[in-house]
Amino acid sequence: MALINCPECDREVSDKAPTCPGCGVPIAAHFAEAEPTDKTRPQQPQADPVTTEEVDEEWLRGEQEYLAFTDRVQIQRILSVLLFFGGLTLGMGMKAWMGDDVSGRPLVYTVADWMVYLGIVWLVVNELRNLWYHRKFSA
Repeated sequence: MALINCPECDREVSDKAPTCPGCGVPIAAHFAEAEPTDKTRPQQPQADPVTTEEVDEEWLRGEQEYLAFTDRVQIQRILSVLLFFGGLTLGMGMKAWMGDDVSGRPLVYTVADWMVYLGIVWLVVNELRNLWYHRKFSA
């Protein structure tokens, strides 16, 4: 099994993969047309087609799981950063709008503080989960 470049997106893909996980173009069919005919091809022992298909399906499932996980991590990373900066913006905006001579601590400052803290914690937990997943996946 060798890594080849996808003809559409130029991503490295297994030559046994049925489709490219990046763009979905059929890989096996594309390279089956490019293979030499049986007369010019040297005779090699035939692999069990059931085993090859099972390996391809398992690889494809693993690749799809990996892509789905990285998509979820990316979305959660963006949301945690938005929560963090939303809290900063809310706190600083209210301070500029209300001024310094406010008696007591208004609730909006507490909400802004919690938004900042939750954004930081969510980002750290998300990154640790991402590191753990990649450690588990590569081992």
